[in-house]
Amino acid sequence: MIKEARDSMNKYLIVSDFDGTLADVDHHVNETTKTYIRELLDQGHIMVIATGRMKALVQESAIDIDPRVKIVGSNGAVIQTDEGFKLTHIEHDQKMEFYDYVVTNDVPALFFTDKDVYYTHFVPEFFNAPKSEGSSVIKIEDVKKHIHDNNFVNALILGHHLEKPELVLEPIRKELNKIMDLTVTSSNPRNLEVYSKEASKGNALLKLMKLHNIKKENVITFGDGYNDVSMFKESHTSVAMDNAPQGVKDLATHTTVSNGENGVVSFLRNYFK
Repeated sequence: MIKEARDSMNKYLIVSDFDGTLADVDHHVNETTKTYIRELLDQGHIMVIATGRMKALVQESAIDIDPRVKIVGSNGAVIQTDEGFKLTHIEHDQKMEFYDYVVTNDVPALFFTDKDVYYTHFVPEFFNAPKSEGSSVIKIEDVKKHIHDNNFVNALILGHHLEKPELVLEPIRKELNKIMDLTVTSSNPRNLEVYSKEASKGNALLKLMKLHNIKKENVITFGDGYNDVSMFKESHTSVAMDNAPQGVKDLATHTTVSNGENGVVSFLRNYFK
């Protein structure tokens, strides 16, 4: 039986990564998970999906679970509140510096607004069909129109085409962290995620805690990637999936079974019993 949460003392803020965590191995949320989340919401708890995905690629999934499920997209650069979405953009000079870097070094990259994808070389099939109406996938051909005049919440350096992407991406990550005032992290060994220093899942979590008047003791976070660690640090109970790298597991307070075994639901059922 899930604990009642009719006042702020008992209300929990539950924040979960999506791919590799809440979603199964096919990137879908199964009916068992959906049903349990709805039970949590009915009891007054708050459920948030925090993902590196752009808003257009997670919003439909959140609504499918329940319209009450909120989202944090683009690794914390997009935060959904009752009043709408709050965005943290990469600053203009940093955006242009980063674009110059990927062009000079012939590095495939994607640039994201809250709904559109702009690409330099190619775009993985996963991003080719954003789910929300009005979203576009656009090849960068006019630098002023496509880069200079747009505001981006994050960018992605791609290694999907490489046999051993880590051998190329890790030196790039180290170089970017030295020469640019941006956060460069990864939730997937085939890419690097780039966003403002002010944007992270951890900072988004702090804003949500303040917004909902929830203390650290009543926060539970789930994840499987290094981009989840910032929110692990801000929560009393942090849970790494069994499919997470050992380095991520070492930074969580708990572990659970894999996403393919409904690890989020498994942990929460035991926690709230």
